[in-house]
Amino acid sequence: MHRNVLLSLAIAIFTASAVSAKEDFIVDTSSIGKSHNGVVSSDQFLELGMRTPNALRLEGENSLRMGNLDRAIMVLQRSVEMAPMDMDGRILYAQALEQKLIGQKERDPALFNFVVKQWLFVAKKAEFPDQSIQGRSHLINLTGVAPKLFESTQKYLSRVLLPEDGSTKVALGKKKAQGKEQNKESF
Repeated sequence: MHRNVLLSLAIAIFTASAVSAKEDFIVDTSSIGKSHNGVVSSDQFLELGMRTPNALRLEGENSLRMGNLDRAIMVLQRSVEMAPMDMDGRILYAQALEQKLIGQKERDPALFNFVVKQWLFVAKKAEFPDQSIQGRSHLINLTGVAPKLFESTQKYLSRVLLPEDGSTKVALGKKKAQGKEQNKESF
C-alpha cells in the first residue's frame, strides 16, 4: 500500500510537470521566445553561436533585403573572411558595398576603389559563367569599361581606380559616357 501511494504521487508529479512543460512550450517563457513570438529570427544567428559562412551569408542577405546596409556589410564581410572563395557571399558583399556607394551624396573614392576590386575578383575568379558576367557588368556600370580579355589585374586597376585623396570626384560609368562622345566626334 505504501508503494501504491508513492506510485500515485510520482504519477501526479510527472503529470503536473508534463502539463507544465507543455504549457511552457506553448507559452515559450524564454526571453528570445517572448521578444519574437516564439520564433528565432535569423538576426539572432550571431548571438546563438551559429557562425558558419553560410549562416552569416543568409543573415547578410536578409539584412540587405530589409535595407539595413551597415549590418549587411558587417555580416557579409565576416562571411567573406571565413570563406573567401564563396562567390555567392562575395557577390552579396559587393552588392551591399555598391548600394552604400550609390547612396552617398559625396561618393567616397576609397569605397569606389574597394567595390571595383570586389567586382573584379568576382569577374576573374568566379567558377560559373553567370557570376563572372555579373561581375563584369557591374564593373562596366561602375567604371565604364570591362577588363580586356588577357589584361592583367594590375593593369586594369591602374586604368580605372581613382586617387583616394579626393582630387577626383567619383562618377559612376564616366568612362563609358566619354567613350560614346569620342565615338560620335570621330565620325
